[in-house]
Amino acid sequence: MIQNILKVGDRIELKRLAVAGRIDGVEGRLYNSQLLDFVDEWNINISVPIESGHLVPLEVGGRFEFRFITTNGIYVCKGEITNRFKQNNMYFLAAKLISDLIKDQRRQYFRLEKSRPLNYHKLIEEEKKIIVALATNKFDDDIDRRNMMVRLKTIEPEQNEGSMVNISGGGIKFYSNEELAKGDFIRITLLLDDADAAPYDLFAKIIASESLPDRALKNSHRAEFINMPKEIREKIVRYIFNEERKQRQKDMGM
Repeated sequence: MIQNILKVGDRIELKRLAVAGRIDGVEGRLYNSQLLDFVDEWNINISVPIESGHLVPLEVGGRFEFRFITTNGIYVCKGEITNRFKQNNMYFLAAKLISDLIKDQRRQYFRLEKSRPLNYHKLIEEEKKIIVALATNKFDDDIDRRNMMVRLKTIEPEQNEGSMVNISGGGIKFYSNEELAKGDFIRITLLLDDADAAPYDLFAKIIASESLPDRALKNSHRAEFINMPKEIREKIVRYIFNEERKQRQKDMGM
């Protein structure tokens, strides 16, 4: 049952399926929606997409690729808009799923666009050795492992300032004035929400960097997280979905 995979509140990306003879160039457009209700095994109610503060009432009979962004990954299927209706001053679209849900392995984590300050530094050799040991579980015993983890928390090299651009459960993009190279290992201190009791302590590997001479922070970096505990990744994914849900409710005037 789709209810075992999807949940009310899951974000949806809708992409119009190509139609023979269509020449208006809209096949590639993405519309953002949200799962609002299950009618039965194949029929659901979703929110009307909003663009620039205006509702986009997709046509009845239109067929789309549905990409459901869930906490367990992204699932894709084909679907058709079957009705438009209003209830309690809210606008809905009724949709029928016309193919099986398939997990999309191409993009495991949804990315949240958000600016937050962060601090980071390139890993020193001692940190690298501890990270490798943690990843490969190469310790003499549990006491040795605990001592290494305590030591890791006490290492405090000089920090560099940066600004987060976006984040996902798999990585982060940020700006800074320092030049970094592909393959550099860094350690990031990041407070995602002012309500958090403590900042996240994240390790990452730079996968791309480029110069931004016209910006105050002159370098852009993309990094993938490494050796991230499952519970930390789940917290970040939940934060991203909560932020998306809040933005969606704001756009709908809720």
